[in-house]
Amino acid sequence: MRRARVLRILVIREVTIILHYRWWLAFLQLSNIIAPAISLLVWRGAIGHGATPPVTETFLTTYLVLVSIVSMLTSSWTSGFLAESIRLGGLSSWLIRPCSTHLNGIANNLGEKIVKLCLLVPLVAVLGIIFRSQVDLPTAPMKWLTFIISLLAAGAMTYSLDIVVGSLAFWFEDVSAIDRLRYLLFGILSGAVIPLALLPAGIRKYLDAQPFRFMVSFPLEVLLGHPSRSGFALQFGWFVTFVGAAVIIWRAGLRNYQGAGA
Repeated sequence: MRRARVLRILVIREVTIILHYRWWLAFLQLSNIIAPAISLLVWRGAIGHGATPPVTETFLTTYLVLVSIVSMLTSSWTSGFLAESIRLGGLSSWLIRPCSTHLNGIANNLGEKIVKLCLLVPLVAVLGIIFRSQVDLPTAPMKWLTFIISLLAAGAMTYSLDIVVGSLAFWFEDVSAIDRLRYLLFGILSGAVIPLALLPAGIRKYLDAQPFRFMVSFPLEVLLGHPSRSGFALQFGWFVTFVGAAVIIWRAGLRNYQGAGA
């Protein structure tokens, strides 16, 4: 209960701070929706000229309308801040506080996502209205419940991976290259840029098992399709793996931490 109260206070503080940058965030969300909107126009044009994608036009349209929201909700940007805190010694001040640096990172993610959601939803609604003839949202409550559970698991996976990458700063002076590689792989393999269903069938069995799929594509598959039990089992397995890796690497790093630069 104490942690919940501290988290609430931290989230309110983060929202207050982030509101000072609301116009920057508004333009950022506009840029985030441009890529799926362009993809949507390209694929609809291709379908109009006879292309036959392996999914229905309704699924493809609904997926690309919603993907910017799912990508934003499951994203995390903690690794760079965490690595800098370790490298410059700022972590030392958190180690003597009753509040964990990770709780502060979660609060930052939640606070920023609350503001981003308020800015992004109207833009997605406009996109959905434009293509409303091909947008089909489920009405079954169970669909939305399983979608929310999968979305929360995806967000926890992304945040845990952020901690893993950021914690590498305990041993390496610069982890930015690793971070950039992670974001590149995430954009391609998560389905945030191109729906995984449109990629070649020959590599689909590998794409379906890799972890990035469960950070964006899988929650949308849960909402819009009929995912198998093996899909949920794989997401749970990757969730446990990522969270466990974050805990192990963080604790190992703390034993190696000397507070240089503090």
